Amino acid sequence: MTEEQIELKSEEYVSVRYMQYSLYEKYAKKFGLGYKSLFVLRMLYTVPEGCTQNDICRSSVITKQTVSAIMKSYLIKGYISMEEIASDRRNKLVKLTEEGRKYADKIIPTIIDAEHQSMSMLGEEKMNEMISLCSKYAENLKTLIK
Repeated sequence: MTEEQIELKSEEYVSVRYMQYSLYEKYAKKFGLGYKSLFVLRMLYTVPEGCTQNDICRSSVITKQTVSAIMKSYLIKGYISMEEIASDRRNKLVKLTEEGRKYADKIIPTIIDAEHQSMSMLGEEKMNEMISLCSKYAENLKTLIK
């Protein structure tokens, strides 16, 4: 494959990735959210036992400052509770409140269902191949960007 062909394929893949983020952004806007707020809400929804802000930062591309601002907004609206962790007082366990779960119930199941259906439409072989290739691509980027 020539360098030009590689560049074209790279740009094509980046374009597809941006299209995916755009889909999340459009969905989030229906509910007055940004896609980062949607991702945080999704994580809190799928981890009912709670997680820390650091957990959210580690599992996403969202900065600590942004996660903190999202948490402040959700706290003011009564969507989350924050409990001190006895073993590590610097971190707080963040959970959806009953009000937060009701709010998220209107938003998150639809996106999760769409993600699951979209994946299932690929079939098992393509699912595994996609996950493997995307993981390898991310590993390569991580190595090269350092």
